[in-house]
Amino acid sequence: MQTPKQNKHFFVVGDVHGQYEPFVSILRHAGLIDDSLNWIGGSARMLQIGDIFDRGPQAREADALLDKIQMQAAKAGGEVIRLVGNHELEILLSNFSISGLQGTEAIHLREKFTAQVLNGQLRAAYAYKGFLFTHAGVTGRLYKIFQMQLDDASPHNIAVLINLIFKESIKHQFFKHPIFNISVSRSGTDKFGGIFWEDLLDLVDSFPQSPIWQVVGHTQVERIIIDPVSRIIPVDAGMHRKQQYLVVDENGTPEIREVPQP
Repeated sequence: MQTPKQNKHFFVVGDVHGQYEPFVSILRHAGLIDDSLNWIGGSARMLQIGDIFDRGPQAREADALLDKIQMQAAKAGGEVIRLVGNHELEILLSNFSISGLQGTEAIHLREKFTAQVLNGQLRAAYAYKGFLFTHAGVTGRLYKIFQMQLDDASPHNIAVLINLIFKESIKHQFFKHPIFNISVSRSGTDKFGGIFWEDLLDLVDSFPQSPIWQVVGHTQVERIIIDPVSRIIPVDAGMHRKQQYLVVDENGTPEIREVPQP
């Protein structure tokens, strides 16, 4: 195992969807894990935007790897932040068909995720250097709701509020807050969805321009784009075909990186 190093960069990885080998390739390219799949990122922080499960063949392996390096990073002075995507949310809601899980395995995973939400290992939102990270984004409507609840609707304060709402919702199994809405474009009943189920085009259309920089997954795009017009950065470039990730330096400057393909 290589010696952990000081690293002040913030790494953002998009939806995995069971694509374990491409996920490992990204983490290695970023210098966060070694050939034995152990954390060597030192004090770096890495955020995974959610949606580990469904579609690909090795979601369980990706989930186990994240569990492992989350513990290793904490011991090394770094941090692995795991966000809940709509596919993890459905497991938490006992809607197991979306993940392909059945029986005792599905129940065990729901119980594990529930415990991880309550102890802070799984979150619904995160803020860093003026960026707000959620799985599918905060729409204009939802932002206005947060403005009414907060003296300062900054990314940090919104993330704190979202995580409080989310943790209490999981604890009490009550999911009526607009963060859980499913948009019409995602076969739901609401014009605009919440932070787990909003389509990227609808998210962008809900604003003239997002008042805060947002980084989202959920909707697969051809490539990661840093868009100063919308102030929304989509990071789900589809790991099965393109291994891109985002790096934010200590000055808050985002950069797109890509694993070279053979």
